[in-house]
Amino acid sequence: MKNKFIPVDNNINKAIAFANTLDTNNIVNVQKIKQKPFYIPTMDVVERLQNEGWLLKGVAEQRVKSKKVESNYVQMQHPDFAVLNKQGKTEAYTSITISNSCSGAKPLQMSLGVFRQVCTNGAIAFDQHGESEIIKHTEVNFMNLQNFIAAMTDKTGHLLNSVNEMKHRGLNIEQMKKLAYEAAKLKYSDLRDINTDDLLTVNRIEDEGNDVWTVFNRIQENLTHDITNMSRDIKINQQLFAMAEQYAFAV
Repeated sequence: MKNKFIPVDNNINKAIAFANTLDTNNIVNVQKIKQKPFYIPTMDVVERLQNEGWLLKGVAEQRVKSKKVESNYVQMQHPDFAVLNKQGKTEAYTSITISNSCSGAKPLQMSLGVFRQVCTNGAIAFDQHGESEIIKHTEVNFMNLQNFIAAMTDKTGHLLNSVNEMKHRGLNIEQMKKLAYEAAKLKYSDLRDINTDDLLTVNRIEDEGNDVWTVFNRIQENLTHDITNMSRDIKINQQLFAMAEQYAFAV
């Protein structure tokens, strides 16, 4: 996923200025959207994650045809959980993407992933314990929000282990083509006019290589660069990461 977030440099005031619905007063009084009881504001989650060492990096909003903002999105990164390249330099940071509907009609979701510095694209990884990433707007979840925050931080080890396995597992040409074909099906219903080899195109020197991580990033960037719907973008990235992860752990 190319970076579709407006950078805010861990500044909450700047975040609200660029994504007004992060302020619940804006949702209720400006957007005129009625919220569910025990609505969990996005900024409550952001501030708790900041207390755990996560940094607020970017924000975005998704509008509907009525021009009202349907959902807001926040991307956070943790400087202590990094992916290193072969030279021992930081290549990517663990990230959490928060998505939240303004009304509470849809659950708040936290998606654990990796933000890759080299091409400013975010890879949203699906965690096998994904149920705990979905937080319905209920009194119980409102009261237990801190448990969800702690669980997300605990899962970073699993994610980094997956990325390291992907970096150490090579693919042959046939496997790369198969992964590209399977990835194309996530986006397109008809592949007759789609050249899946285009998904393997190398756009920069850093993306040359045949390990699962590098191939995944090439496919991911070429597949999702023109997707504008944030929810669809996140879903495809989740599915693609899970697909690539299977190649990394294949016996």
